[in-house]
Amino acid sequence: MTRLTLRAATPEDVPQLTALIRAAYAIYDGRGIDLPPVSEGLDAVVAETPVIVAMTGPEISGAIVLRDGPDALQIENLAVHPDATGRGLGKRLLEEAETIARAKGFNLLRLATHRNLTENISLYRHLGWTVTEATGLKILMQKPLPQV
Repeated sequence: MTRLTLRAATPEDVPQLTALIRAAYAIYDGRGIDLPPVSEGLDAVVAETPVIVAMTGPEISGAIVLRDGPDALQIENLAVHPDATGRGLGKRLLEEAETIARAKGFNLLRLATHRNLTENISLYRHLGWTVTEATGLKILMQKPLPQV
Protein backbone atom coordinates (compact mmCIF):
# COMPACT_ATOMS: atom_id res chain seq x y z
CA MET A 1 0.00 0.00 0.00
CA THR A 2 1.14 3.51 -0.71
CA ARG A 3 2.21 5.49 2.33
CA LEU A 4 -0.80 6.51 4.39
CA THR A 5 -1.06 9.91 6.02
CA LEU A 6 -3.86 10.96 8.35
CA ARG A 7 -4.62 14.63 8.91
CA ALA A 8 -7.43 17.00 9.77
CA ALA A 9 -9.54 18.07 6.81
CA THR A 10 -9.39 21.69 5.72
CA PRO A 11 -11.96 23.78 3.83
CA GLU A 12 -9.83 23.28 0.70
CA ASP A 13 -10.47 19.52 0.97
CA VAL A 14 -14.27 19.83 0.69
CA PRO A 15 -14.54 19.23 -3.11
CA GLN A 16 -12.32 16.14 -2.95
CA LEU A 17 -14.02 14.97 0.25
CA THR A 18 -17.43 15.33 -1.40
CA ALA A 19 -16.27 13.26 -4.39
CA LEU A 20 -14.81 10.62 -2.07
CA ILE A 21 -18.03 10.25 -0.06
CA ARG A 22 -20.16 10.08 -3.21
CA ALA A 23 -17.89 7.39 -4.68
CA ALA A 24 -17.86 5.41 -1.43
CA TYR A 25 -21.66 5.37 -1.20
CA ALA A 26 -22.25 4.86 -4.94
CA ILE A 27 -21.62 1.14 -4.45
CA TYR A 28 -25.03 0.99 -2.76
CA ASP A 29 -26.87 2.50 -5.73
CA GLY A 30 -29.17 -0.06 -7.24
CA ARG A 31 -29.34 -2.14 -4.05
CA GLY A 32 -32.56 -0.48 -2.91
CA ILE A 33 -30.90 1.00 0.16
CA ASP A 34 -32.32 4.41 1.01
CA LEU A 35 -29.44 6.38 2.50
CA PRO A 36 -29.45 9.98 3.69
CA PRO A 37 -27.59 12.59 1.58
CA VAL A 38 -24.25 12.04 3.35
CA SER A 39 -22.18 14.28 1.08
CA GLU A 40 -24.27 17.43 1.56
CA GLY A 41 -23.18 20.30 3.79
CA LEU A 42 -19.57 19.22 4.10
CA ASP A 43 -18.36 22.84 4.23
CA ALA A 44 -20.16 23.27 7.56
CA VAL A 45 -19.17 19.81 8.78
CA VAL A 46 -15.46 20.47 8.18
CA ALA A 47 -15.76 23.84 9.92
CA GLU A 48 -17.68 22.53 12.95
CA THR A 49 -16.36 19.10 13.85
CA PRO A 50 -13.28 16.93 13.47
CA VAL A 51 -12.97 15.34 10.05
CA ILE A 52 -9.90 13.18 9.54
CA VAL A 53 -8.81 12.35 6.01
CA ALA A 54 -6.62 9.45 4.92
CA MET A 55 -4.24 10.44 2.16
CA THR A 56 -2.54 7.93 -0.10
CA GLY A 57 -0.44 10.18 -2.22
CA PRO A 58 -2.15 13.43 -3.24
CA GLU A 59 -5.68 11.96 -3.14
CA ILE A 60 -8.07 11.56 -0.23
CA SER A 61 -8.75 7.83 -0.04
CA GLY A 62 -10.82 7.79 3.13
CA ALA A 63 -12.37 10.00 5.77
CA ILE A 64 -14.06 9.84 9.14
CA VAL A 65 -16.39 12.49 10.55
CA LEU A 66 -16.54 12.73 14.34
CA ARG A 67 -18.80 14.59 16.73
CA ASP A 68 -18.63 14.97 20.51
CA GLY A 69 -21.62 13.49 22.26
CA PRO A 70 -22.54 13.87 25.92
CA ASP A 71 -20.78 10.64 26.95
CA ALA A 72 -19.13 9.29 23.79
CA LEU A 73 -17.40 10.28 20.59
CA GLN A 74 -19.90 9.76 17.77
CA ILE A 75 -18.77 8.56 14.35
CA GLU A 76 -21.01 10.44 11.95
CA ASN A 77 -19.55 9.04 8.75
CA LEU A 78 -16.80 6.67 7.65
CA ALA A 79 -16.05 6.51 3.94
CA VAL A 80 -13.35 4.75 1.95
CA HIS A 81 -12.99 5.18 -1.80
CA PRO A 82 -13.92 1.97 -3.67
CA ASP A 83 -10.45 1.87 -5.24
CA ALA A 84 -8.90 1.76 -1.75
CA THR A 85 -11.11 -0.83 -0.04
CA GLY A 86 -9.54 -3.92 1.46
CA ARG A 87 -6.35 -2.11 2.47
CA GLY A 88 -7.22 -1.44 6.10
CA LEU A 89 -8.07 2.26 5.68
CA GLY A 90 -11.42 1.93 7.48
CA LYS A 91 -9.77 0.11 10.36
CA ARG A 92 -6.99 2.71 10.55
CA LEU A 93 -9.52 5.58 10.59
CA LEU A 94 -11.48 3.85 13.36
CA GLU A 95 -8.24 3.44 15.34
CA GLU A 96 -7.62 7.18 14.93
CA ALA A 97 -11.15 7.83 16.24
CA GLU A 98 -10.26 5.78 19.32
CA THR A 99 -7.12 7.86 19.86
CA ILE A 100 -9.08 11.11 19.50
CA ALA A 101 -11.83 9.84 21.83
CA ARG A 102 -9.31 9.00 24.54
CA ALA A 103 -7.60 12.39 24.14
CA LYS A 104 -11.01 14.04 24.66
CA GLY A 105 -11.66 11.98 27.79
CA PHE A 106 -14.23 9.60 26.26
CA ASN A 107 -14.12 5.87 26.93
CA LEU A 108 -16.82 5.01 24.40
CA LEU A 109 -17.40 5.32 20.65
CA ARG A 110 -20.86 5.25 19.08
CA LEU A 111 -22.22 5.10 15.54
CA ALA A 112 -25.39 4.48 13.59
CA THR A 113 -25.52 2.47 10.40
CA HIS A 114 -28.13 1.07 8.03
CA ARG A 115 -29.49 -2.43 8.60
CA ASN A 116 -28.78 -3.37 4.97
CA LEU A 117 -25.12 -2.34 5.05
CA THR A 118 -24.25 -5.81 6.25
CA GLU A 119 -20.58 -5.66 5.23
CA ASN A 120 -20.13 -2.55 7.39
CA ILE A 121 -21.87 -4.16 10.36
CA SER A 122 -19.63 -7.22 9.97
CA LEU A 123 -16.51 -5.03 9.92
CA TYR A 124 -17.58 -3.15 13.03
CA ARG A 125 -18.37 -6.38 14.90
CA HIS A 126 -15.01 -7.82 13.87
CA LEU A 127 -13.36 -4.71 15.36
CA GLY A 128 -15.11 -5.08 18.73
CA TRP A 129 -18.32 -3.10 18.24
CA THR A 130 -21.66 -4.35 19.57
CA VAL A 131 -25.21 -3.60 18.49
CA THR A 132 -27.05 -1.66 21.19
CA GLU A 133 -30.31 -1.03 19.37
CA ALA A 134 -32.02 -1.97 16.12
CA THR A 135 -35.00 0.17 15.14
CA GLY A 136 -36.41 -0.09 11.64
CA LEU A 137 -33.49 0.37 9.26
CA LYS A 138 -31.20 1.96 11.87
CA ILE A 139 -28.62 -0.04 13.76
CA LEU A 140 -26.92 1.65 16.71
CA MET A 141 -23.52 0.32 17.74
CA GLN A 142 -20.93 1.15 20.34
CA LYS A 143 -17.41 0.21 21.32
CA PRO A 144 -16.03 0.66 24.83
CA LEU A 145 -12.43 1.86 24.83
CA PRO A 146 -10.13 0.08 27.22
CA GLN A 147 -7.82 2.35 29.17
CA VAL A 148 -4.27 2.32 27.85
